[in-house]
Amino acid sequence: MVEIISQRHVPVPVAKALLEKHLPNYMENPILAKVYEYLSRFSRCGPEEAEKAMEELVGAGFSSLAAAMLVNLVPRSVDEAKALLGNIDGGYEDDKVEAAVELLNKYCKEEEGA
Repeated sequence: MVEIISQRHVPVPVAKALLEKHLPNYMENPILAKVYEYLSRFSRCGPEEAEKAMEELVGAGFSSLAAAMLVNLVPRSVDEAKALLGNIDGGYEDDKVEAAVELLNKYCKEEEGA
């Protein structure tokens, strides 16, 4: 039986790194292989950068859920970020969202050809 000892919101790149680290034979399981394929396809930055961005976003007042969503989707404009966040946590002010977009641009650079 599996025991859950903790839980937290993590962005996609961190989930991918956790799968690689803790389940080295994940490709032998077709479900885990599909999960890994998804995580690989939708990782927008490296796991270290994602963790740093999460920490800074939470430190700036975003909930861990909102921070994870922003790191997962890496919006490139304030309007896009506000549309993604909707009314989570009662909504966020434009200046706070603008700072988040700038932070994401710093940590999660768009890859060439993406």
